[in-house]
Amino acid sequence: MSKHRKDPLLEALKEGQTYTWTVSEGGNLASMRKAIKHGQTLTMAPVTDSKEIQVGDFVLVKWHQSDIFHIVGEIQGDQFRIDNSLGKVNGWVGIKEILGRIVKIIEPEPRPDVAILLEQLEQSYRAFIQREQPMDGDAGRLLSIIDDLRWYAWRIGPDRLDIMPRSNIWSFHQDLWRLSRQAKNAIEDQSCKISNVIDLGKQCVGQAGEIVSLFENSEPDLQQ
Repeated sequence: MSKHRKDPLLEALKEGQTYTWTVSEGGNLASMRKAIKHGQTLTMAPVTDSKEIQVGDFVLVKWHQSDIFHIVGEIQGDQFRIDNSLGKVNGWVGIKEILGRIVKIIEPEPRPDVAILLEQLEQSYRAFIQREQPMDGDAGRLLSIIDDLRWYAWRIGPDRLDIMPRSNIWSFHQDLWRLSRQAKNAIEDQSCKISNVIDLGKQCVGQAGEIVSLFENSEPDLQQ
């Protein structure tokens, strides 16, 4: 977090208020990727008493010239050891350096499996085509996305569909879940053009190709 811009989380904590946000899917969770999951909804509250803090708490800490979101690994008196989820010990801080702690975590809605999502996506595309009655070429382009994604799902394989090939690259399952929701929203949005829906689908196909390349040419980051 940059100290050079106003951050809504920091502003809320300064005002003594809680702040709630959802961890965006596909974001780079960096060194907290073994503790925090995409799609979780987190609520952070300011710390008013050091006795509130327990080992294992997720906390926002003022660290050197920035702020870091890490874990309390140990407590000795009024000193708190700050660790990341990968096992690295960052160091010790006092209570004044702890800006807030997570007080509530809501788990994300479970994603349907890939086969179901592909069926849902095809249904959404066909419903959109029926509504818009586009030129045959555009209808074919839209439906070809389903065939491409099924092919890439086969190439990636069932054991890797939920694996992020790198910490800042979504898994195939995450990409497909987002695309399926975008397709459903497109049906409800009367102003949405088929070219926009095609573009989103082709982007997902391109990302699937990148995932395959990363799996084949480098060691994957086995984050779920």
